[in-house]
Amino acid sequence: MRTWAKRVSVAPSFASVAAAVCGAAAGALLLGGCASCEATVRQTAIPVVTAGSFDGIEADQANHRIFLADRTVQGIDVIDVSGAAPRFAGTVDLGTPPNGLAYAPDRNRLFAGLEGGSVAVVDMDRSSARYLTVIDRVTVDGMSADLMDYSPKTGRVYVGTSEGGTVVAMDASNDVVMDRYDIKSPVGQPRYDPTDGKLYVDATGANALLQINPADGKVTRTYTLAPHCHPNGVAINPRRQLSLVTCAGSTTLIKLDTGLDEVSMTVPGGDIVAYDPTLDRFTIGSSHGARDSSIGVLDGQGQFIGSVAVSPNARGAVFDDASGLVYAVGAAGLLSFSPSACAPPPDWLKFTADWRSSRCRCCCSRSSACGTRGAGPGAILRRRSGRPGSSCARRTWPRNGSGSGRSRTRSMGRSSSPSR
Repeated sequence: MRTWAKRVSVAPSFASVAAAVCGAAAGALLLGGCASCEATVRQTAIPVVTAGSFDGIEADQANHRIFLADRTVQGIDVIDVSGAAPRFAGTVDLGTPPNGLAYAPDRNRLFAGLEGGSVAVVDMDRSSARYLTVIDRVTVDGMSADLMDYSPKTGRVYVGTSEGGTVVAMDASNDVVMDRYDIKSPVGQPRYDPTDGKLYVDATGANALLQINPADGKVTRTYTLAPHCHPNGVAINPRRQLSLVTCAGSTTLIKLDTGLDEVSMTVPGGDIVAYDPTLDRFTIGSSHGARDSSIGVLDGQGQFIGSVAVSPNARGAVFDDASGLVYAVGAAGLLSFSPSACAPPPDWLKFTADWRSSRCRCCCSRSSACGTRGAGPGAILRRRSGRPGSSCARRTWPRNGSGSGRSRTRSMGRSSSPSR
């Protein structure tokens, strides 16, 4: 299991302001029309989930199932959400605490990274005699198999080994290890981008997002993150070539083709982030403490939609595409809510900047204080690359529907050039 960086939550620092205007409860900053998202929250009592401790979460869209990596029972809890209320369908016994999960819908296989360095392969075909059983185990590291990703395009499972500093590519058709990419730094979440054919992973030790050429394993580009980011998760919208990286106290959007990036505080950091291509939505598990943990939802362009308070046990969330509901671990069992009910947050709550740096800290109408007079409410700011102490300036990437991105300003503008 990866070593959790200390998460610095800024939610309590905004709580008094939010409470005065929206009546925010429990000290958590819940954006999105104040309580409009919260009004749709439903919790289904599932004792095994209430008592569990969780890491990865995945969804089977065709069969409306949610998979939870339950470290307490050392297995995978399967929840059926096809009916009027979620129903506990059983637990896959792994015998070892699981970390990350990856589901291959075209193969009816669920892959689980385990403590000890193995990947468990679970048969999820309901018509199979081996349904909900482990049918194979593959050793990928001497210590841990952590977060992972499955690509239908390549037919491979990409497994991060956390402190092992490697990403392992495994053939999902025969469970054979095909490649090992030595990052020489602790790694987090690997993601394959079907648009450019590159593999991406957050290098937690290097505080960067790395682009890897799977053909030769070389790092072809380094996207340097904000100081003290402590990256945890990565998700990619391949159509827009947009990556969302979760940090300890913020999130970072990166245009993979141009290198432009943006630091945002609308979701105060997080762990597992996922992208749903059908609904064109990102989900972020922002796990901090009992009073300031939340699940955030962004659209496919990285625009904040809303968030709800959750248990610190919720390190990630997934959509059920058919219902449009988001599912995550809740205090009473399984939690769900509808992001479509979330009203846009007020402009005064849109805060995006490097909150750790006094050189560029701006909020809405006060943006003129950072050299962007007239930028208007909600302006997103950046710091000029390589010039400490310089003023902020606006930079945008194109807005269109062709997948090249949208007009945004760049925060923390750092060089993201190909490695030499």
